[in-house]
Amino acid sequence: MLSKINHITPDILLNRQYRPLRHVLLQIAVLLITVNILWDKPTQILPSRLWAWGIYWLLFNLAIYINMYVLVPRFLLKGKTKLYVGLTFLLILLSILSIGVLQSLADGESATTAPTRAPVFIGLLSGLGSFALFIGGITNLQLFKYLLENRQRINELENATMAVELANLQNQINPHFLFNMLNNANIMAGEDTQKSSLMLSKLKDLLRYQVDKSSEKTVRLDQEIALLKDYLELETVRRDRFSYDIKFWGDMSQSVPPLLFIPFVENAVKHNPENDAYVHLLFRLTADKLYFECINPKAKTTRTRKEGGIGLVNIRRRLDLLYKQKYELVLKDNGSFYTAKLELEL
Repeated sequence: MLSKINHITPDILLNRQYRPLRHVLLQIAVLLITVNILWDKPTQILPSRLWAWGIYWLLFNLAIYINMYVLVPRFLLKGKTKLYVGLTFLLILLSILSIGVLQSLADGESATTAPTRAPVFIGLLSGLGSFALFIGGITNLQLFKYLLENRQRINELENATMAVELANLQNQINPHFLFNMLNNANIMAGEDTQKSSLMLSKLKDLLRYQVDKSSEKTVRLDQEIALLKDYLELETVRRDRFSYDIKFWGDMSQSVPPLLFIPFVENAVKHNPENDAYVHLLFRLTADKLYFECINPKAKTTRTRKEGGIGLVNIRRRLDLLYKQKYELVLKDNGSFYTAKLELEL
């Protein structure tokens, strides 16, 4: 119930379609406050005071809307608090004095004997206090509205910034990935025409995937796995002693960000030995988590592998933006092989 109220309240305050409703509610409140001028006795409404009530209602609204649309945005929101307080006090004082004169005129015309009232000083203080409380309440509500609007703008800006950054990161991954493939196809073109033709066919599928899927927010996991399979098939064509296997359990129709696993596979291929090279991939899906593992052997004579390069640096940044704290990435050098383990909360 509380969460539903928390959702409805910002909508009523910020959504343009509720603007008439906001003003109607305000006018109901003003009506309940000003309508007392129509009574002389608890059970008697004086029609002759309708003109006085109309002016009373107008003065009350004038003070409210001057405060809402002039004093708050031009002074309070710009940090001119003392000036705002002084001008608001002056506005309230003028309104109370005008209403007091109006009330006296209404009493003089509606009865031969004016009803007994409190002393002028007490009435002035009472009116100032009541009016100030009402204006203060409206001002606080307006400040809350501005706070919600600013928070909404900040969230929209953060989301827009995140989208741009993700697009930039993904654009950095794609050329890196394609460069490797084109380089491999170029090497094979001069060695084996049949293999080169097969490689170009696979590369066409990869390029189609890049064009069709890389701009989407999410893709199916089985589509990502198919991409990885095509990539690794290209390696088996290019290299004689290279093998791979992909194991998966669970619902492979789960949505994931596109090109999320390619950097791991690229690095696994890059750091494989020339002979007896392999890549083992594992995907396991549960109701709320995706577990991914990539294993490849180490070359006997190779420089120390660094966690970096375009791929892995970008993948960490993408994971930070997409999943925040809801992921765990572990990269291990186990002596004879490398392991990359990724766990995502879905």
